[in-house]
Amino acid sequence: MKKYMLLTILFCSSLFGHSLLMNVMDNEDNTITIAGEFTTGQLAPGAMLRLESLVNGTILFKQRLPESSELTVEIPKEPYQIVLDGGPSHQVVEKGIPPQEGFKKEALNKALVNSSTLSQPRSTTNEWNNSTVILFILAFILIGFTIYFSRLNTNKILAQIKQKD
Repeated sequence: MKKYMLLTILFCSSLFGHSLLMNVMDNEDNTITIAGEFTTGQLAPGAMLRLESLVNGTILFKQRLPESSELTVEIPKEPYQIVLDGGPSHQVVEKGIPPQEGFKKEALNKALVNSSTLSQPRSTTNEWNNSTVILFILAFILIGFTIYFSRLNTNKILAQIKQKD
């Protein structure tokens, strides 16, 4: 029984998922610093960072995160969204911070008109992937085994107590 329990624990520990997190900081000098990391605390070097225009959908900036998983970028003069892409099911999209003088009025009006056709920000933190489902199933199986064996052991102990009386 101990072998099966050890194998189950080892199997479950290899299934833990992680999500990509993006931290956007306004540097108060018309630049932003964007940092990426996973929920496990591991940095996200190599994740693709894009600034996409909300006016016409063009890519305003595109670069992979360096080893420090942090980039400082000049804030565009038009409305934009920040996309951090760390691979399949690891994409985070946030609305961009405006520059200190604000966005250009004509660009802002175009962005409002075109906003329904562009990709909407989405976060992967609430998605259930296969490993999460498997972990929940295994958890319920383990709870069932625990209850079953506890009941058997309790019955054995009660039987021993009755024999002593």
